[in-house]
Amino acid sequence: MKTGIAMAGLALVALAAAWPGPWPPSARVAAVRLGVRVIATTAQLRRTLGVDTGKGVLVLEVEPDGPAARAGLQAGDVLTRVAGKPVGDAGDILEVLADRKAGAEVPVEYVRDREVRTATVTLAAARQRRMGIDGWWFPEGLPRAWRRFQDRIERELKELDERLRRLEKHPEVDRTSEQRCRPVGSGPPAEGGC
Repeated sequence: MKTGIAMAGLALVALAAAWPGPWPPSARVAAVRLGVRVIATTAQLRRTLGVDTGKGVLVLEVEPDGPAARAGLQAGDVLTRVAGKPVGDAGDILEVLADRKAGAEVPVEYVRDREVRTATVTLAAARQRRMGIDGWWFPEGLPRAWRRFQDRIERELKELDERLRRLEKHPEVDRTSEQRCRPVGSGPPAEGGC
């Protein structure tokens, strides 16, 4: 598990490293919110809930008095389309909402009690803007943290590279089996010690 997390972290560092300056033109910003917390659905769950589409997100929570609540959406609804686009996860919703302004109205198609319904949601400003690149969405301030992490990793890799180059200059020395510390009086180096 830790290896997987570390690999994901390194992949994110590589992603951040690919952009030394400002975000690429393909980056999009979602500065609005629907006011729902959702999770992707499986085909089996959609069948059970009476959803006849190939995608959908289950609403786990609706922000009290938020945009979705004011439009009548409830926990347990399955959102299938937002602004006319099919949605299968939270990233799809953010993609649809990217570049829209607070106060904009978007139609949301959903299924409740096996019945397809539509609500018009007036978007509100997001509490935290999100940046999206190729389907990956991050809190907007996260790239700075990546950059710090990347700098640290690069320093450590540079140090390792320098150590390896020093070792390569003396290939006759087998440093993998070299004992670093020897008991006092056991001979070189310097008659014992470390």
